[in-house]
Amino acid sequence: MSAQGIIAIDGRLLAYRCGGISRYIRCLATAIATRKVNTWFTSRFTFSLVANRPILDSPLPLLRVWTPPHHPLEKWAFGWELARHPIALVHATDFVLPRLPQRIRGIVTIHDLAFLDAPDELAPDARRYYARTLPSLRYADRIIAVSQATAQRIAERVPDVAARVRVIHHGVEERWFHPHMDPIRQLTSVLGYKPKFLSASRPIVLTVGTVEPRKRYDLLLDAFLTLHRALEGAPFLVIVGQEGWNVAGTIARIRRLQAQGMLLWLAQAHDDLLHALYTVASVLVVASRDEGFCLPALEALAGGVPVVAFAVGALPEVAGDAALLVHDQNAEALAEACRVLLQDDGLRQEYARRGPAHARQFSWARTAEQTLAVYREVLHDSG
Repeated sequence: MSAQGIIAIDGRLLAYRCGGISRYIRCLATAIATRKVNTWFTSRFTFSLVANRPILDSPLPLLRVWTPPHHPLEKWAFGWELARHPIALVHATDFVLPRLPQRIRGIVTIHDLAFLDAPDELAPDARRYYARTLPSLRYADRIIAVSQATAQRIAERVPDVAARVRVIHHGVEERWFHPHMDPIRQLTSVLGYKPKFLSASRPIVLTVGTVEPRKRYDLLLDAFLTLHRALEGAPFLVIVGQEGWNVAGTIARIRRLQAQGMLLWLAQAHDDLLHALYTVASVLVVASRDEGFCLPALEALAGGVPVVAFAVGALPEVAGDAALLVHDQNAEALAEACRVLLQDDGLRQEYARRGPAHARQFSWARTAEQTLAVYREVLHDSG
């Protein structure tokens, strides 16, 4: 039997950003490409990754379009472009499903609804884009929520789509379970010098995520300065994250502290560098106001890096008892949790032991299997 159509996964964001949703897209597509897909799919459909720019080492064949992600006219322009191809199903991976002709089924992944909590923190273009999220849910055949926490928020805001929501957790790649072979060499190669903060007696506090208001970097910096005063070992902060929107003051503060030798900010970090940082980190800190899943926390847990995070959003669901969760959302409580962890070797070793065992419950193979089940559910319903 010849293929009846294309299952198109939106991968346009891969050409623009690292981590977060881009990692979700690449890992999902790779898992689909490398697993033995049920013959029900292979006899009827082919898989493609949609892109408007070249994507290096794409795990799936590319289906090229012109419309970039988050374009003001994306709802119609992207849908029109997709309609010109023999597509059976579109998987919108970045919150918003474009308008599609009736013959094309549509699935959308919702990572969180944090943009609803403080819309004034968003840049105008981001606010316009995310405003399309809830309306697009109503014409999606299925909605993938990356956590129960996200699914619950969807049900609260748009109760009439709750029956179409399917919860599918992210996975974690095997690489993160193993220490980097030579982290000092990797860091030295990237920075151009051997970093002084790698001295054995100096705790390294790591945080990973876009520098944006939701991640509460100002609160994290307050907590770090409190911790810095409380510990004799002069902890060092490493920030990995691209500059987001409405954070000019935060960026200026980060640069001042970097000039003072208290932290290192890496706006970009490829996976090998991030792997090296996980290997040398004493603790990963998550100060976010909300998290729909939080891949960095899961990756750190896999590597045996203790995680300190506020007990918000999906973090209790994703980290369970493998992370030290802080319920009072202020800088003092966050700093105190980090201090206790860094000064108690037994406690730190206990969390380092729990992390990998907990992270083994998540895999991209399972994510792909569950996602394919949703594809089949929708395509089977459409006949």
